[in-house]
Amino acid sequence: ELKKMVAEVLGREAGYCRGRGGSMHIADIDTGNIGANGIVGGGIPIGVGAGLGIRVRGTDQVAAIFFSDGACNNGVFAESLNLAAIWDLPVIFVLENNQYAVSSPIEEMSRIPDLYKRAEGYGVPAYPVDGNDVLAVYEKTTEAIEMCRAGKGPVMIEAKTYRHGGHHVNDPGLYMPKDRLEYYKNHDPVKIAREHLLNQSDCTEQEVAEIEEKVNQVMYEAIEFARNSPYPAVDSFLEEVKQY
Repeated sequence: ELKKMVAEVLGREAGYCRGRGGSMHIADIDTGNIGANGIVGGGIPIGVGAGLGIRVRGTDQVAAIFFSDGACNNGVFAESLNLAAIWDLPVIFVLENNQYAVSSPIEEMSRIPDLYKRAEGYGVPAYPVDGNDVLAVYEKTTEAIEMCRAGKGPVMIEAKTYRHGGHHVNDPGLYMPKDRLEYYKNHDPVKIAREHLLNQSDCTEQEVAEIEEKVNQVMYEAIEFARNSPYPAVDSFLEEVKQY
């Protein structure tokens, strides 16, 4: 729910974690979102644990783990991938390759820049996909979910994309080649999705504009909701600590 997410990012009481988690640790256990993680690669073994829980309970759920090209150079990636493989866990490893770990380009961090090939060494089916094409990602993810539910998991997807700027707000990203940056800005996921609507459906320019306006309105309402929400009371910050 966008309003609760924005409120959490702004550290407000109305947020999913009552303002305690922020953007780095936001979670919503009730809907199956077991949380973001501030440690690079830290969410990978947690996701494998979720997959094991699914196997124990015998449900048809599938755990999806989102991490980056930088995270897959951590040892925990290999350990988690191997464990999920030998136990045939229903886990989808979604590697979002934006081609930079902070300021280090993937070409200098891996002899094989096609990172999905790493999974093949563990006997895990792995597929590259255009991470900027929402339909391509949707279709490959649907296939991966079906494989996991059929007991053929885990599966790895490498979604290739590109950052549009520096690693953080104070990073100008001057190390990023201008021609590559311009190319990927012209292949922005929203732009591609808009083209899909116009070329592969009956949507008109006006209808697409109305969708965009609706999205902007929902976003503005969420921001306004968050800004008008109170901060957590100072004397409430130790409640969870005392409770446990």
